Amino acid sequence: MSRGLTMKLAILSDLHAVADTTERALEAARTEGFDRLIILGDILTYGVQPKRTLDLVSNAVARDNAILILGNHDQLYLDLDKGETGYYDRLNEWIRESVDWTRAQLEPRCLDALPWRESWASGQLFVAHANPYDYGDWTYLRTDQELGWACRILAKRDFRWGVFGHTHRAVRLDKGDETAATIGSLGQPRDRKDRRPQWAVVEFDDDVFKLEARPVEFDVKQHLAEIAATSMGAKTKERLAMFFQ
Repeated sequence: MSRGLTMKLAILSDLHAVADTTERALEAARTEGFDRLIILGDILTYGVQPKRTLDLVSNAVARDNAILILGNHDQLYLDLDKGETGYYDRLNEWIRESVDWTRAQLEPRCLDALPWRESWASGQLFVAHANPYDYGDWTYLRTDQELGWACRILAKRDFRWGVFGHTHRAVRLDKGDETAATIGSLGQPRDRKDRRPQWAVVEFDDDVFKLEARPVEFDVKQHLAEIAATSMGAKTKERLAMFFQ
């Protein structure tokens, strides 16, 4: 028998420098209430409000004791600050331009002071940016097959449930006693069926796991206007805008 839902998590993922959606998600989460606030990384790139987004995250850490999980884009900026360009060099040109523009808006090494973690776990729940594999493996969980592999890894590690970001899409697979799920993105939604930015609420105890999406409404026209007003090239602006059109 279930002992009742004993922990409630507010989970935000893939903020990607869109402060407007991040701020609304944080306000909504605080109004609804939570036991722990988790930010699943990828704070920067793609969006054009990097300083304000970083300030919101820093404030959430200080105010809410938010758990801050490293994503591939967070690791990217940490690497670049150390002169390591391997991942950056493999990115598409338009993504590199977004990264360069973002870095020009921020102080060097601005991510260093944040209390990063590679993952977080409580009881039978495991949370990470991309998947339950080793840190630095950014394999996407998009298909039933990929989610099934993740379920097997969760079971081997004595977890029943895994919650991840990275895909910018909300998908889920329940396989046997295990569940692997990804939540949508606040900064660059990629689900063609639902283009709304979103965060998620997870409630769980020893026997029960519940996950619900929380869509966020915001001014898309203003967001697109801010992208158009940057100094980035036309191709990059077009790619950044396409996720909201």
